Amino acid sequence: MTNPLKTVVRLGGIVLGLGAVVWALRDKLLPSPQIPDGPPPRYRTPVAEVDVDLTSVKGIGPVYAERLNEAGIHDFAQLAAADPAAVAEAAGTSESAAEDWIDQAATLS
Repeated sequence: MTNPLKTVVRLGGIVLGLGAVVWALRDKLLPSPQIPDGPPPRYRTPVAEVDVDLTSVKGIGPVYAERLNEAGIHDFAQLAAADPAAVAEAAGTSESAAEDWIDQAATLS
């Protein structure tokens, strides 16, 4: 009778040996990567440069500031001159919050 431990060790050696052969031949077995022509893909669009930080207004965080920037409001003067209903719709908030932001922006501009 053969020792079962010797059998396991032999099978393990065979598996490891086959793995080493595949690892050594991986470059020949796998196709080379294809690099597409043209400009590289753009995963993120650059944010418009702003001259003030709208997050200085209490209640405006990064998400609301980004939404306001997308609506064309980039500084305190633009926010102070904006219509509360338009600000509320652009930011996705209530008109009372938008009115509060506009009042704060008027004092900051």
